[in-house]
Amino acid sequence: MRVLVTTLAMLVTLGVAVGGLPAESRPAQATLVCPATAQAGQQFVAGVTIDVGTTTALGAYSAMVTYDPAVLTIAAVDGGDTAEFSGRPTTNTPTPGATNIAAFQVMNVTSPKGVVSVAKITFSVAAIASTTTSIGLSVESLFDTNAVNILPITANGCSVSVTGSVPTTTTTITSTTTTTQAPTTTTTVQPTTTTTTTQAPTTTTAQPTTTTTTSTQAPTTTTVQPTTTTTTTQAPTTTTTVQPTTTTTTTQAPTTTTAQPTTTTTTTQAPTTTTAQPTTTTQVPTTTTAQPTTTTTTSTLAAPTTTTATTPSSTSSTTLPACSPAPVSITSNFNGTAIPKDAFIWFSSVLSVPGPNPAAFTVRCDDSTIDFVAGGEPYVLDVPRASVTFSPASTLATTEFDSASQEWETVIPSSGDAGNAFVTGLGFQVPVDFPGGIKQVTWTCQLSSDAPGIRIQWKWAAAVYTDFSPDPNSLGVKPVDGDGSVYENANEAGTPENFRRFVIGGARGGGGSNFTGGHSGTKAVACPLEPTLAIPLCTDGPLPPSLDRKIGKARLLIARAPGAVGERRVEKLQARIMRRLEGIVRLAHRAQRMGRISPNCARALERMVVEAR
Repeated sequence: MRVLVTTLAMLVTLGVAVGGLPAESRPAQATLVCPATAQAGQQFVAGVTIDVGTTTALGAYSAMVTYDPAVLTIAAVDGGDTAEFSGRPTTNTPTPGATNIAAFQVMNVTSPKGVVSVAKITFSVAAIASTTTSIGLSVESLFDTNAVNILPITANGCSVSVTGSVPTTTTTITSTTTTTQAPTTTTTVQPTTTTTTTQAPTTTTAQPTTTTTTSTQAPTTTTVQPTTTTTTTQAPTTTTTVQPTTTTTTTQAPTTTTAQPTTTTTTTQAPTTTTAQPTTTTQVPTTTTAQPTTTTTTSTLAAPTTTTATTPSSTSSTTLPACSPAPVSITSNFNGTAIPKDAFIWFSSVLSVPGPNPAAFTVRCDDSTIDFVAGGEPYVLDVPRASVTFSPASTLATTEFDSASQEWETVIPSSGDAGNAFVTGLGFQVPVDFPGGIKQVTWTCQLSSDAPGIRIQWKWAAAVYTDFSPDPNSLGVKPVDGDGSVYENANEAGTPENFRRFVIGGARGGGGSNFTGGHSGTKAVACPLEPTLAIPLCTDGPLPPSLDRKIGKARLLIARAPGAVGERRVEKLQARIMRRLEGIVRLAHRAQRMGRISPNCARALERMVVEAR
């Protein structure tokens, strides 16, 4: 084993970014549930549900709803029926007819599962004629409670049949009937029989009052009833033509020609009273806006205590020698600006390692938590673990979040400026209104490194944003201060470049151009001196990121080798290291065929595995 460790230590100086495997595929089905019909000029509510199966707990989603803006507009978006997603989602409408909806929960790591009600969308229907309109639903991303992508994803929209607003066709009916009924002309005595079917017996006297009953429902039904064909058959009785004039209730209210109906006309007209007219009242119930009651955000108060359940994911990650016997903590305070409900606090931490230092080394931050008390409620937030690698093969600083290993990975050129480098960060959505001036906010982290004798300077900051993303890789986190990355500006390391426009005052920031907030005090940690071995390999060019990550994982296993106790444990660790190295060789040969590394580099990696055997 001693020979093996010595040989495998050849990986020590290669650029490392601990990577991970793709997330396990899981089926997911998003559905938009709409009513079959809706009334023009009214509102209706559609529900968004996501079926993630019985083995996956939904942690976050991002979706887009599309619709015809000439027919529908969104009046409100509220949380769903499921407690973990009952808070109001984050929304924005970049273009008319397309609205983005996103939310994530920190309430529970083991639920919700199965069919999850995540949102309720209230649509307003324009005052238009009858039509059928479609509403589309697409899911941008889904994550489980460990921030692992849920794939594949399918989504189903819906369609709604819109019943048009009050028709004007009844006015044409009156014109045709009045011509034939000239004697009685506006004898609206009979209209009462058509609209108020029960009032047909009261033909003349009761009808003036019943004309008011035709208010909204009569218009829609009378359009079908007049059917001019009936007027022609009624012509012999002359009185039958009077029926169509039921719509012209305004002129016939006098009922002066009460004698004309001769009651006989009402009897013949009764059959055509079109009792179906009252059915128009059924359209009104579509305004079932009681659904918004699902915004029972009171349950979010439990979120602070449940977030600690995610800590097991980081307990086994510290594979480098610890720089201090126990985790280090930094306590600081928030400013006096209150933080509104549903806003996001962006916690970020940075470190610097003043030289001189080795050409290649790694610093880790594990078992990281943030705790504080707001409004009398305690909050404990689990922060993703992280690695910062200083590599001579790197020419540009990078930061990415590996969803498989659940950690931030930052790679810094060894020749870069000795400024601050981003370590780890967490976006936390505020479940209730937070008061200003929160005290004793404490961030704890276990720092470790494979570079004995280095001195790490660590600190943290916090800023508030009105909009944020549950996907860490969509934030555009800046890896270093100033230049040296794709973000060539003066912003500080940890700035979420893609969301700068949403920053406001609060936490430790004042808004404006202060994208990270003011930093806390600095905690300096000196790593103890220990012997180390390093043999450079593949110095003729930078390694591809995928190969770099594979080497990083093998390097972490190698760092554990000296501490392995017991023959069985040593053999198991030996086997794991060899599997890692063989994977490196396979990936190296593939990279050589693609022209991404030199043949000398590929042969050197292969010799390393042979010698280790």
